[in-house]
Amino acid sequence: MNQLKYLLGHAELKVLDFNIHTRTEMKTFGRSLPCTMMSYHKKGEARLSVNGSTYNIVPGTVVYIPPNVRHDHYKTSHEETVFLWWHFNYEIANIVDVLKLFQIPHTFKLRDSDRFENVFRQFRDLTDHSGILPSTILKQAKAMELLYLLLDNAVSGDEVFADPPAVNFLGILAKIVQHPERPISLQQLADELHMHPTYICNRFKELFGKSPIQAQKELKIQKAQTLLQTTELSVTEISQMLGFSEIQNFSRLFKTYIHVSPLEYRAVYKKMQRV
Repeated sequence: MNQLKYLLGHAELKVLDFNIHTRTEMKTFGRSLPCTMMSYHKKGEARLSVNGSTYNIVPGTVVYIPPNVRHDHYKTSHEETVFLWWHFNYEIANIVDVLKLFQIPHTFKLRDSDRFENVFRQFRDLTDHSGILPSTILKQAKAMELLYLLLDNAVSGDEVFADPPAVNFLGILAKIVQHPERPISLQQLADELHMHPTYICNRFKELFGKSPIQAQKELKIQKAQTLLQTTELSVTEISQMLGFSEIQNFSRLFKTYIHVSPLEYRAVYKKMQRV
């Protein structure tokens, strides 16, 4: 549980789109989004078909669709339907979908819909606020409050984790997130967990979408980008901080992911900041 708390403390919520819609027709078939979609139905009926199951959506119901899950969301009558929806990513270090860790049903009811609707409208109103710093901070706080209200309803009870035995693998992820610069190997992890290296690699990838080594590489590149943007450290110093023994290895890996060298990346970033 401590590992989960640590990881959630390093997760970032990015809201991509949101709105309140009123419709008498809705015919969304075969849709698959690269982000999480949640839709709260305030009024009217609708249906959801996903993974071979069909759900009747009534007022007070939240629809939850994970990234890249094909689904149908539609109406069968011309009755007016009002729904509040948002598309977002909630990820640890931009590589792990936090919501995959929890047992979240595709549909669930809100216990306090009035509170949720009020916070959603506050969040939406802040988008048009003329201020910059205060409204930006408050908007992010409201987004987190929305997510809390949804998760508090979706995962309440004893069955919180989507895969309880997989909690052990949170320790591996937490270790990588906390210290991406430290060398790791599948054999080292196997010795610590008393499991076969191949099993650890496959299970970690099944849970988090990539192997431990791949996750570490991506975290190193993200940290390198941040250091190139925010410090005057040389590429050699950054390479050493991230645990590379040879600068050539660092530059090659960076270019594989970002498609430019570290020096070129820093130059382009600084140029963009001056525009």
